[in-house]
Amino acid sequence: MFESEKYQQTWADIKQFASTKFDLLKIDFLEKAARIVGLILFALVLVLLLFAVISFGCLALIFAFGQVLPMWASALIVVALWLLIMIGAIAFRQQLFINPMLAAISSILFEPTDDKPQSTDIVPAEKEVSHE
Repeated sequence: MFESEKYQQTWADIKQFASTKFDLLKIDFLEKAARIVGLILFALVLVLLLFAVISFGCLALIFAFGQVLPMWASALIVVALWLLIMIGAIAFRQQLFINPMLAAISSILFEPTDDKPQSTDIVPAEKEVSHE
């Protein structure tokens, strides 16, 4: 009967350990997912702000060129520059957008977890010295 209680206690300990590890896994997943979503939202806001700055810069450039050229000619020049910028962004999308995002996401996903105890957490037991 005493052996049966040991097995029951061991089984309860194993279930508690598995439950704790599963809870830690869920927390780790949620933390990484939140960081990835935050990174994607940050990139989206950054792209939108960059688009707004470039658009307003193009309008200012149209009006600046409009002082020396007809307005339609300055608009055509700036639209051509805008199209060149867009073609360049599409041509170099791997290097400009995709590779940095994948590197950031993979660094979040594959960073080491703190499951292992640190060397400062483990205090070695002192050996007893007999003075005989």
